[in-house]
Amino acid sequence: MITIRRALVDDVLFIAEGIYRAFLLDKEEDEQLHTQWIEVLQDVCAQPNTHYSYTNTFIAEVNGLIAGMMIAVDGEHYREQRDRMYPQLKSLFDVAFGVGWDDMEDEAQPGEFYIDSLSVAEPYRNQGVGTALIEHAKNVASQLHIPAVTLAVEPMNTAQKLYRQLGFRYQRTITIFNEEYHLYAIK
Repeated sequence: MITIRRALVDDVLFIAEGIYRAFLLDKEEDEQLHTQWIEVLQDVCAQPNTHYSYTNTFIAEVNGLIAGMMIAVDGEHYREQRDRMYPQLKSLFDVAFGVGWDDMEDEAQPGEFYIDSLSVAEPYRNQGVGTALIEHAKNVASQLHIPAVTLAVEPMNTAQKLYRQLGFRYQRTITIFNEEYHLYAIK
């Protein structure tokens, strides 16, 4: 049975690992880089007023065990929360991607509930955990009277098929860290 709950500060290590996997999925594993990212991300995730905060995160559990996480934010607060954490992550992002947020497009706008990061632990993949998290985001958006749920995905990511099956439609291409992403929305 899959249940979804708000994250707690005790979940920050799992959240940090999920963000790390989402950002560096196609990068070669480097233990020193991993350790550095996780330390900084845990600090950022433990703060209540940042974009990657545990307060913006939902945890999926399967039979009481943590199986996945999703960071989702109200687009109304996107820029403010992102800019609050940027100084803490800038050096990591500059090293990993060669660029920071300085010239990056906003991923979310007012009127959108933006799914920033979604990660499912390896043993729970292909068991409906990601779908449950996305459905939860749609419910939260409805409760908050936010008319759209959005997410950005790399063009070659096979998850696009799932997003389309769940009702998301391609909106436009945006640039994040000098890479093109497809922005999808469901209204």
